[in-house]
Amino acid sequence: MLTERGAIVTDTHMKTNQPEVYAAGDVNGKSMLAHTAYREAEVAVNVMLGKKDTMRYEAVPGVLYTNPELSAVGETEASAKAKGLDAAVVKIPMRFSGRYLAENEGGDGIIKLVVDNASKRVLGAQVLSNYSSEFIVTVGTFIELGMTIDEVKKIVFPHPTVSEIIREAVFQY
Repeated sequence: MLTERGAIVTDTHMKTNQPEVYAAGDVNGKSMLAHTAYREAEVAVNVMLGKKDTMRYEAVPGVLYTNPELSAVGETEASAKAKGLDAAVVKIPMRFSGRYLAENEGGDGIIKLVVDNASKRVLGAQVLSNYSSEFIVTVGTFIELGMTIDEVKKIVFPHPTVSEIIREAVFQY
């Protein structure tokens, strides 16, 4: 079965509507990112081998390699509200990170952390910052594992790092 745009329809296990046929990568039209295709292929192979695995697109980060970089993963405030979620957003300027401030004199950026108020689970983040491509995966991991704010608070972030901004945002919730 194909979508209106000609992509192969798959489920979260990368199965198509044909027995023993799987589709990973650009052909399914879900995400045109190489790192998504790698994960889709892993899910497909695991399922073929009888291992439980599921593709979670909300945990796949995307990055615009601009200056500064713009990275995002999971829900935005708008998408969470559109889904009827009671989402809170924590906004922290990147200058709250001493290392960011030291290495980006005069530069600024922001992190927005999206949290579900009901479950306290991390839903997403958007980061405008140099180095954001290096640490957005951290929030993707929280989403993949279904971590709550209280669980994330137990994680030790190395100091001084730009990624500490995630910790700052978590503790501002």
